Amino acid sequence: MKARLMSLLFASVLPLCLSGQTSNPDIESEIRKIDALTTDPDIKLVVVAAIADHLKVHRNHLILLRKETGQSYGGILVSALRERGMEDGEILRQLRMTNREISRRLDTSRAPQGDTTRPRPVLFVSTAADHNSAGTFYSLVPEIGIDSHRASLVFGIPYYRTFATNVAAGGVGDAYLSGFLRGRAAGFDLSATINIGVPTGDPNKGLGAGQVTADATATVARRYEFTRPWLSAGFTNSVFNNVGYQRPYIADGNAAHFSGGLDLSVGRRFTMGFVGYALRPTGAQTVHSQTMATNMAGGSSVPGSGGMMPGGPMMPGMGGPNGAGTPADGSMPFYDRAQETVVSADELQDYGASAWLSIRLHPGLSLNVGTARSVPFHLTTARVGLGIDV
Repeated sequence: MKARLMSLLFASVLPLCLSGQTSNPDIESEIRKIDALTTDPDIKLVVVAAIADHLKVHRNHLILLRKETGQSYGGILVSALRERGMEDGEILRQLRMTNREISRRLDTSRAPQGDTTRPRPVLFVSTAADHNSAGTFYSLVPEIGIDSHRASLVFGIPYYRTFATNVAAGGVGDAYLSGFLRGRAAGFDLSATINIGVPTGDPNKGLGAGQVTADATATVARRYEFTRPWLSAGFTNSVFNNVGYQRPYIADGNAAHFSGGLDLSVGRRFTMGFVGYALRPTGAQTVHSQTMATNMAGGSSVPGSGGMMPGGPMMPGMGGPNGAGTPADGSMPFYDRAQETVVSADELQDYGASAWLSIRLHPGLSLNVGTARSVPFHLTTARVGLGIDV
């Protein structure tokens, strides 16, 4: 008798359980269309956004459900529609409507890319104000060039203005030509950048390197939902503002630089990032200060008098193993002691971290803020600037 009651109970509950699952082949087909698109990290964002708009929820809610339930995005959509009391016929109609909307958005996003094999003109202007204990440094950098889906070429001429304790100066910096190559392999974003600078800036004011400079950098990244971790490595023969932030000096000398970080997209208007960096110079380094005039000297200009590095700030106290040439605590930084200084590679090693936030004020205008910290040099720099995409 007990066994018979259990079988009757199971028979009555089973249809209810099956009713919450998808058995309609047409519905299954539409779900597979959605799920097939989400295998591509770039297309997945479009799919999730379309489903979120259809259900009138935030896309982060769907991402959370995906992690908590293990369901596919197509399955999440069907479950949400069933919770709203829809039958198979209406669910099928809603799925087809969603798939059409996804196709429309993909077509729209790809429409400009139909011509990306053909270069398009680029005109971009960036401004920045950097402040640290060395002074305040302003920059205005117009860039013009061409861009395509896989490559771009940009030419820029920066203008700098410096306000420090010992000097206030300004002028044109070194003009440069930057080439970019982009691609994808095994789900990773790959890119390579080469910057060539020509000596148009005055090295006696710390505005230029006084020589032709080159910087080659390779980067690998991967997208995960709204995050993008990345790693990069490069080699340069001059360090100034090519990693992290603008420094109060330029160093001429070979150096390898490494960095890695995480970029995050928060909604449609906010992007932020966290970066760690390291620099390893090789050989003697000649430093041109922005905080000292040519006819000013606050101390001897000998090897071992200070340090510098890309991606992070710098400060005195970084002497060699024997302490030779290392300024005592509280002494004058090397870039405030002479306009031109020669230092050893060991003294210019650096590492640190930075963080930044970009706010999209308008389709062609963004506000950028950030901060960078050098651990060995105990220097913190704050930055604020604008990016104008003409």
